[in-house]
Amino acid sequence: MNLRDRRVAVVCRLDDESEVDLNELVELCKTAGYEVTHTLVQRRPPHPRYNIGPGRLKELKTAVERHGISKVIFDNEIKPQQEYNVAKELGVEVSTRLKLILEVFSLHASSAEAKLQIKLAELKYELSRAKERVRLAKLGEQPGFHGLGAYEADIYYREIARRINHVSKKLEEVSRRKQLMRFKREESGIPTVALAGYTNAGKSTLFNYLTGGAAEVSPKPFTTLSTRRRLSRIRGRPVYVTDTVGFIKNVPTLLISAFHSTLQEVAYSNLILLLVDSSEPNQTILEKLNVSLMTLRRVGVVNTPLVVVLNKIDLVDRDRLAEIESIIPKAYTTVAISALEGTNVERLEELILRTLDVFLTFEAKLKATHEVMRVLNELHSAGRVYEVKYDGDEVVIRADAPHALAERVRKMCESGNFRVVESALKSAT
Repeated sequence: MNLRDRRVAVVCRLDDESEVDLNELVELCKTAGYEVTHTLVQRRPPHPRYNIGPGRLKELKTAVERHGISKVIFDNEIKPQQEYNVAKELGVEVSTRLKLILEVFSLHASSAEAKLQIKLAELKYELSRAKERVRLAKLGEQPGFHGLGAYEADIYYREIARRINHVSKKLEEVSRRKQLMRFKREESGIPTVALAGYTNAGKSTLFNYLTGGAAEVSPKPFTTLSTRRRLSRIRGRPVYVTDTVGFIKNVPTLLISAFHSTLQEVAYSNLILLLVDSSEPNQTILEKLNVSLMTLRRVGVVNTPLVVVLNKIDLVDRDRLAEIESIIPKAYTTVAISALEGTNVERLEELILRTLDVFLTFEAKLKATHEVMRVLNELHSAGRVYEVKYDGDEVVIRADAPHALAERVRKMCESGNFRVVESALKSAT
């Protein structure tokens, strides 16, 4: 493809005097492989025909011709009729922020689930605009519908709805399988720690540090679209660590809905680590934190323990870090780390164990039966075994275990042969 075919202009129309920041939209364009050669911002009520005013539309047309622009992307949503009118005036394709996000998602989707979620979001977006597109088609004004009879145009809406139903059923099957896997993890008693936060906050870097994994890390947004999960050990104790899709501002409900099963992995976790990029300006940090918290609420996170992790402290000095810590709402527990360099991660691990509080350290004396040996194997996989001593036909075990597993061991012991030693955190080494 010719480089000129990837040149775009980005447009933002605002109804109020709020601050304009097109950096995120520009970064999304770069991730999708576009070169942004012109930007246009206008504050005014939406023009009924073009969304932006006719004068700014002329300015945009001049830029399109001068720079060889092939596409114009609106940061704000525009109506199908307005989209058509602008495209007709400019002679180039007109798109929106949501369609751009879906394009970026398509580039990074690797799993079958992520591809289905993207397809569902695309279809729902098309469904929301289908009736207007059919109306324009009947008037002979909708590109892509030429030659379509009235009957074919009438069934267009129903065909999209049918495809949405088909894709939704496939995603429901995926969701059921994930739910069964989640039930099995819950039965094991091993807790789950979910990494959440704005896109490019460093979640995958922390995931790799905690798990020894090799998840792809990139400064580009939405490198992670599918849930990654890995069994890790923090101070010797087993913990599932989950990395999932990053958040972004102004995410439409249909996108949240399409990725609901993926985002629910965060809602079902025992602890959420909400990552924040501490190298950014104060206002940006607060805005992204609020977007992240709002997104978590939208997917059903209400009472799950949450720790705000100020990441990338290798990029700020001590005074700046103290300033950042002071602006985070006091309601949240915070910890400052560098996932890249491993700075202060040991404090984060300590905080994880203290917050989870799901392990019990105990000492038990049992008869060395086959059943006890099976339980001992479970303790090795789902807990941490400190010591095993054999004394004739008896075995003495000192271990950490999730409460449910520890209770099973207690029930196998004769009276007085089971005692709690100390909390998991105090026994951490």
